[in-house]
Amino acid sequence: MRKKVAIIGGGISGLCVAHQLLKGGFDLTLFESGSSVGGNIKTETRDGFLFEHGPNTALASLELLDLISELGLDDKLAAPKPSSNKRFILRDGGLVQLPSSLFGFARTAAFSRRSKFRLLKEPFVAAKVGDEESVAAFFERRLGREVVDYAVDPFISGIYAGDPDKLAIRHAFPRIYELEKRYGSLLKGAVFSRRKGSAKLPKGTPRSITFKQGMQVLTDALAAELGGSIKLNANVRAIRKSDVGRIEVETPSGLELFDAIVVCAPAHSTGKLIRSLDEEAALALEAIYYPPVTVVVMGFHHDQVRIDPSGFGFLVPALERRNILGSLWTSSVFENRAPLGYHLFTTFIGGSRNPELCDEEEGRLAEIALEELNAILGISGDPVITVVKKWKRAIPQYNIGYDRVLNALDRFRNSHERIFFCSNYYKGISVSDCVKNGLSTGNEVFDCLTR
Repeated sequence: MRKKVAIIGGGISGLCVAHQLLKGGFDLTLFESGSSVGGNIKTETRDGFLFEHGPNTALASLELLDLISELGLDDKLAAPKPSSNKRFILRDGGLVQLPSSLFGFARTAAFSRRSKFRLLKEPFVAAKVGDEESVAAFFERRLGREVVDYAVDPFISGIYAGDPDKLAIRHAFPRIYELEKRYGSLLKGAVFSRRKGSAKLPKGTPRSITFKQGMQVLTDALAAELGGSIKLNANVRAIRKSDVGRIEVETPSGLELFDAIVVCAPAHSTGKLIRSLDEEAALALEAIYYPPVTVVVMGFHHDQVRIDPSGFGFLVPALERRNILGSLWTSSVFENRAPLGYHLFTTFIGGSRNPELCDEEEGRLAEIALEELNAILGISGDPVITVVKKWKRAIPQYNIGYDRVLNALDRFRNSHERIFFCSNYYKGISVSDCVKNGLSTGNEVFDCLTR
């Protein structure tokens, strides 16, 4: 008899776990509480505009590229336009281009001469030993306060929608943390790790990728593999160990028994599911903070935009005291995102910086986005298209104290070897992280059930 595996949660993590387990011939059931799979990955086309409700791109990785090839999606990939290499921050009310190299850092107007000299001293700054350190404290110690305020802070808002004073460097950016531990310096670490080499992407691969018809192409292809194994609107209520050594899944339609379970739901949902098995682990998961983020998509005719939006977009440091986190110049990054003669912008509001703004009505959030774009880009008139998407719990924060989560999950796994966790609150938040961890978790389940 084929071993039965339940996957709870149909986001990119759960879909990748299922993709890997299909190769082992298991009897799979994927439970998704919503009406569609894909999680935060959602592409929409309207009036000739193509836009995302969630992530717009994915960082290229070997695991992701291999998956795309396995799914036969190589010809559906879209590379960013060359102009998208230009990235901006808002400083003193105006847009300033960020440097893309050390040489560029020496010439940029984004940072003072003092910060540029501070960079030269970075290799001589002692590594910190002992207590857990925030992202802000780490970079202030190594590069100075100005770099934190005008590079790290907006960067954190763009990736985590988080607070650099709360995020833990060791968990939020483990590769950067390891550079200091291994080499004593970020600059030396960058040089030596590049010389040492690692798994390299094929020549010419862009740093970030998407698909001609949007990110949902990936999750749709993964879902198509599963067919009838997906159960939509299936809200799992609890998981328990049964008297016969298997695991019970309680759904609205009754109890089902499985040989292994992979929980790919958000942390707060996962905590509720495992409460009867481990109260401490449940509480640790439920304590993970997910700030709200609102995405506002707006389209304009070229004539309505005074400043040329050629580039990736801009991020807003907290010191600028604006009501947005930043804006992606969607139609300048990828082809076929807007009709000829139009621009498309994706603007982000809320996050850990201004969570209360996401409580506003959608109409007011659209007004905020338009007011800010007008002030920064010189927008005139009303948009030809406006779409507002609220994410009440957007991105899990790997804040100081995150060790409690890891320790609780380790203890849980030692006691429940056939229950696995795979979600973006664990081992990385990016699409590429989720793909890598989903595939590796699928391998772990395979090994567990076949040994």
